[in-house]
Amino acid sequence: MEEFSQMWTKTTEQFPLLIAGIMTVAAALAILVIGWVFARWVRGRVNKVKFGKHEIDPTLRPVIASVVFYIVMAMTLYAFLIKLGVPPASLLAVFGAAGLAIGLALKDTLSNIAAGVMMLILRPLAVGDFVETDGFAGTVTELGLFATTVKSFDGLFMYVPNSQVWTDKLVNYGRHQNRKAIIDIGVGYDTDLAKCRDLMLEAMSNFEGVTEEPTPPEAYVMGFGDSAIDMNFRCWMPGDNWFKRASDLRIHMKETLDKADIEIPFPQRVLTMTEAPVKVDMKTPPKRSSTTKKSSK
Repeated sequence: MEEFSQMWTKTTEQFPLLIAGIMTVAAALAILVIGWVFARWVRGRVNKVKFGKHEIDPTLRPVIASVVFYIVMAMTLYAFLIKLGVPPASLLAVFGAAGLAIGLALKDTLSNIAAGVMMLILRPLAVGDFVETDGFAGTVTELGLFATTVKSFDGLFMYVPNSQVWTDKLVNYGRHQNRKAIIDIGVGYDTDLAKCRDLMLEAMSNFEGVTEEPTPPEAYVMGFGDSAIDMNFRCWMPGDNWFKRASDLRIHMKETLDKADIEIPFPQRVLTMTEAPVKVDMKTPPKRSSTTKKSSK
């Protein structure tokens, strides 16, 4: 132990600048590692943090966590370079030039960040909403700083850039509490339309979940098709679990029509056959095949 102490003392006396440099680099690396670990810890805490009895909005949570993570890492990098002896003025100039270069190189990424910020401000969608655009459809599971995560019908996860979500036409099926079901049914031409209309209005009114607000159930005759009279039925229902509700309503309406002996016809065509008189030309004798038989004597 004494030999190591003497060797260390001798080394520090002979190479003071080298030892000081090694200690500075070690301290800078320690700052970088500790800052990275702390940034990850803070990001995890933000995802679970509560303010009193209220949690952070699930839509805001991943974005806030990402922003906090990058802020802590930027401060860590600044402290790391300062510890290495880089002058603050020069460091700010380098950061400015690097920011400009990164902005030009990653303009698409920055557009995703800008689109994400706009979606957080205007809120066209939120976590849990079922949305549809020209390119995808599914349930939003996360709105991140760069991309939106969507779960499709078949359980696959799609990572869609925020700029694409923001610029495309977006249909949000989860925004409103109630939705209007619109169902088209064709009935036979021998159907009493007034009776059918009243029957279906009663069937929709008695169906579980159908509401009278903002408008009561409606029934209209839309036109006369080739095989059936086209009728249109409309009613308001809760928007949650929509596909099952709409399916159950169609089943209920079909059963109601069956009990009333109202036909939903198949496509039909009416054909009229006329017999044309057969004309025989009596002047031209029918052709016969000529065969020559030779008799043997």
